[in-house]
Amino acid sequence: MAKDTTQTITMAVGIIALAGLAAWIGLAHGCEDPGGTGVVAGRVTIIPELADRVRSTDTLFIIVRRPQGPPRPLAVKRIDGPRFPLPFEITNADVMIQGTQLRGMVDVLARLDKDGRAGPPQAGDMEGYFEKNPTLVGGRDIEITINKAY
Repeated sequence: MAKDTTQTITMAVGIIALAGLAAWIGLAHGCEDPGGTGVVAGRVTIIPELADRVRSTDTLFIIVRRPQGPPRPLAVKRIDGPRFPLPFEITNADVMIQGTQLRGMVDVLARLDKDGRAGPPQAGDMEGYFEKNPTLVGGRDIEITINKAY
């Protein structure tokens, strides 16, 4: 009897692990929007303490990347002279490598950049992350608050 219980538990753990892996890489049903277009959408805001540092010459980068993957972005949306709150939508048209698709689990962040050049944050740049990272592609309620200054 104990052997059957152990086998049942082992099999259940394996199934759950496979389902989790499928969701992580975007293979499970419902991991993408129904049209298969790969969309991440929402709104970027900034905390009041940092709002007075925003200049019309700043550039906002909304960045989508794989969780615990390489730091290279999967997709980026560039917005010059942003005004907050700012709605955004990132699609497969914004991917960095042609042929890549937005799918599965992703991290979403926003960086307000002072010099307008992509890359690691520099002094004066500001950043914020979606609180519920990682999230599934297809989400249209991504709320990012810029709350960190470098």
